[in-house]
Amino acid sequence: MANKKLEKIFLSDTDSKEKTVRFSKTKRSLLSALSLTLTGVICVSGILAVDKSTATIIAQNQSNSIEGKVKSLLPNDAVNNKTKIVCYSLKESKYIGRNNKLYVAALDNHIKGYVMTYKTNLGYSDPLVLIAGFTEDKKVYKADIFFSQETPGLGDKVDRAHGNYLDQFNNLGLEDTKWDVKKYGGDFDYFTGATVTSRATVLATYNALKELEKIDTVKLNKCRMN
Repeated sequence: MANKKLEKIFLSDTDSKEKTVRFSKTKRSLLSALSLTLTGVICVSGILAVDKSTATIIAQNQSNSIEGKVKSLLPNDAVNNKTKIVCYSLKESKYIGRNNKLYVAALDNHIKGYVMTYKTNLGYSDPLVLIAGFTEDKKVYKADIFFSQETPGLGDKVDRAHGNYLDQFNNLGLEDTKWDVKKYGGDFDYFTGATVTSRATVLATYNALKELEKIDTVKLNKCRMN
């Protein structure tokens, strides 16, 4: 009889320990799941916060970048603390393509210079996008490549990162020169092996000058500086 009572006590004690162990395992599992969930929420929140912050920084950098680019292409007397630069969206044109922008720099309501993006499909790879600054009397002040997929080592030689080829356009207007490369009767040099790209920049800039001559900013929509 005593043995049975003792056995009952031991069994009861064992059940209690097993229940305690099971409860402990369950508790640990719940805590582990809760911890993982909380960690996931924190990580996702962190990623979203970083993503939003990064997007803001990228947008700001892009804005600063294009503004700096525009100012670097404007005539020296068009850039000072009082200069107001207004961006305009250009309509689709047979001369310069679509989705281009015109930046007009004015000082005391007097236009001091322009910067315009323009495209051409005359290069090896489309699109070849240029950007140039123009004087108040609509002559080229300084041109540059804005976007290019031309052949490395050949077509990309026209880029300012690889030389000063585009300086040939400086101070020239529509009627000041023959806007073609010498191989085709024009006045401009070209790179051997990259005649197509060289000629594309010349003809594109000539077309940009023609577009600039006919632009009336009153009929254009303003845009953001980016």
